[in-house]
Amino acid sequence: MTDRPDLPLRIAVPELGFLLCDRALRILPARRWTLAGTLEPAQRPVVAKLFLAGRQARRHFERERRGLEGLHRRGMAAPDVLYAGTLDELGGWLILTAWLPGASADTLGEAALPAVLRAVASHHAAGIEQRDAHLANFLVRSGIAWTLDGAGIRISGHPLPARRALRNLAAWLAQFPPAVDARLNEWCAVYGAIAGAIPRQELQCLLDRARRQREARHIDKALRSCTAFDARRTLRRLQVLDRRDDAPDLRAWLLAPDAPFENLQADWLKRGNSASVVRADLDGRLRVIKRYNLKNLAHRLRRLWRPSRAWHSWRNAQRLALWGLPTPRPVALLEHRFGWLRGRAWYVCEWVAGESLAQVLPAADPPRRDLLLDRLCGLLADLARLRLTHGDLKATNLLVDQDNQLMLLDLDALRRHRRRVTFERALARDLARLRANWADDAELLAALDAALTAAGLAR
Repeated sequence: MTDRPDLPLRIAVPELGFLLCDRALRILPARRWTLAGTLEPAQRPVVAKLFLAGRQARRHFERERRGLEGLHRRGMAAPDVLYAGTLDELGGWLILTAWLPGASADTLGEAALPAVLRAVASHHAAGIEQRDAHLANFLVRSGIAWTLDGAGIRISGHPLPARRALRNLAAWLAQFPPAVDARLNEWCAVYGAIAGAIPRQELQCLLDRARRQREARHIDKALRSCTAFDARRTLRRLQVLDRRDDAPDLRAWLLAPDAPFENLQADWLKRGNSASVVRADLDGRLRVIKRYNLKNLAHRLRRLWRPSRAWHSWRNAQRLALWGLPTPRPVALLEHRFGWLRGRAWYVCEWVAGESLAQVLPAADPPRRDLLLDRLCGLLADLARLRLTHGDLKATNLLVDQDNQLMLLDLDALRRHRRRVTFERALARDLARLRANWADDAELLAALDAALTAAGLAR
C-alpha cells in the first residue's frame, strides 16, 4: 500500500463490477483517499472513499457509513451509497457514493451561504450536528446544499439544544470571509425560518471566537507537514514550502538561499540593511525572495531569541489567505537555527505585477481614484472585522495590480489584537501612517478622509 494512489486506478467492487478512478479529490497519505471515477460496466460517475488498512481505518469507515445512513433516515440531502464494505484488493474499506454534479460551497463563497445555512438549520432541527465544519463537505446544486461527509455527524433523538446549535452555526459561518458579517441579520433570518430565532449578539461573539480558533489551527497547520505543506525541522534549520510549488529549482534554492542575491545579474527590488529583496525565476515562475539581514552583532544577539520576521511574514500571509484577503501567495519559509536560537531567515512569495498605491493614486483620474479608495477602505474594513492591523501601512506596502485590486505587502508587523482598546490604538496609528503618504496633497487627503469616514474607519 502506497501513501498516494497511482492513477488511473482500477479496483474490483463486489457485485457491481469495476471501479476506474482517474482523479484525486482529497488525499490523506496512507490514511484515506477520496477519488472520482466511473463504475463499469454501467459507466456511472461515482465518488470513492478508500479507508486504508490500519488501526483507525475500520473505525473511520464505520463512522462515515453510519453518518450517511443517519442523514438519509432523517430526510437530509446526501448522496446515495452504492457500496460500503471491505476492499480485499488494496486492503481496507470502501464507501462508494453517486457522483453529484454541482459546485462545492468553498468555491462558491458567499453565494453558497443561504443554501448552507438552510442545510445546517435542517440538521439542527433534526438533531444532527456536523462537527467537521468545512465547506468542502457541502455541494450546492440547484439551491440545495447536499451533505457529502458522514464521518463528523453526531445524531441525537431531539433538536440540538440552543447553545450547542449556536456554537455549531458559528463554526459554519466562520468558514466564510468576515465581510459576511455585514449581512448577519439576514443570515440569522434564513437560519431562524427553519430552526427558530437566534440571538444575533451572542452569535457574533461565538463567531469571533470560532474565527480565532480556526485561524490558530490553520497557522499551526502551515508550519507542519500535511497535505498542503512540507515542513522540515532540524537542529540547524526550519524550512516550510507549499506543496503546490514543490519543484527542483525551489528545492535547489533551499540548499543555497543566498545564490539569487550573489548573482551579478540579480533582479533587485530592494537593497537594505535590514532586508534585501530580489525577483527570481524558479521553475519557470517568477518569485520574490526576501532575506531578512542581521546588521551587526548586537542585532544578531537581539534576534536570537525572537521569531524571525520571515516567520511572522509566513504566518501572516497564511492568515490573510485563509480569510480571502489579498496578498501575494506565500511559497516558502526558511530559517537558519541552532536549536531554538534563530539566525538569518528568508521568505518567498509569488510575484504579482503592479505598482504601489503611492505612485498610482496621485496620478489616477477621478473615477479610478474613487474606485481605489473604495477598495482600500473595503480592505481596511475587512481587516478591522478581524481586529488585524498592518503595523506599517505606508502606501508603498499596498500594491495595485492590473485589475485595480489592492494587495498587502510587507506583513511581518501585522498582528491580531484580542482587546478592542489596543486594536483601536493600533488602527489609529495605521491610518495616521496612511494619511502621512499624502500630507502635501490636500485634495487627495480630503478624499481619503471622506472615504475612511464613510466606511466607519475614522471619525
